[in-house]
Amino acid sequence: MTHTNHRRGSRESLTKDFVILSMIEPTSEAQRTYRGPLEGRVKRFLEICGGHGPVAITARAGGRRLRYLKGWTREMDSGIHQASTLEEVIGCEEIEGGVGHAVYTDREAVVEVLRKLREEDLGLSIVVSGVFEEVFEACRRAGLKPHTVNMSLGTWGRMELLPDEPILELCTMCGHAMISRRLAEKMIERVGSGALTPEAAAVELGKQCTCNIFNTVRAAEIIKRTVAERKRLKMINT
Repeated sequence: MTHTNHRRGSRESLTKDFVILSMIEPTSEAQRTYRGPLEGRVKRFLEICGGHGPVAITARAGGRRLRYLKGWTREMDSGIHQASTLEEVIGCEEIEGGVGHAVYTDREAVVEVLRKLREEDLGLSIVVSGVFEEVFEACRRAGLKPHTVNMSLGTWGRMELLPDEPILELCTMCGHAMISRRLAEKMIERVGSGALTPEAAAVELGKQCTCNIFNTVRAAEIIKRTVAERKRLKMINT
């Protein structure tokens, strides 16, 4: 089992999962005046990220959070969970603060985003989450060298209380633990019964992660794999 930041899963699965974050303290005078207004530079960050096929992208704008998540359409909105299109996120003129997130399944996209960010020198602090070797290689090809590394030490304590590994793989794609293990289990059951597609179930889970770093493409693959494995085991035991 491999860990990248808080995410869990096999190496093969996690090599299709990268998160790029722009994290800035907006009250810092230096940050607000470096090469133009901060909001304009964050908007450019979002434009760059949005131009390379993100699975998810989000921004703070006009007192609300704009969230694009692949597979999430307007008819799937519910309560506080409201979808935005990719165009609405990157074209918004009301960007505020210094925070933006984007998720990718492809290292080549990450390389191109980092290369463009290096060239434009927006003065934003950029964090990339993923398997170390994959992230280091992306940085190398983009002409960058990481200056800080955070390492996940895994899970400690009473491991027997944890849910099954597929449930953990789904739930840990939200760094703030906002995805219920019971909801993840329910989504797998509904896909297994034919009531939902894996893609629709992935969106329902992704809605709960309001920071919007959930990877719906990877989640759908996990759900498909889990449903197939449970059906296989059921056949063996009957």
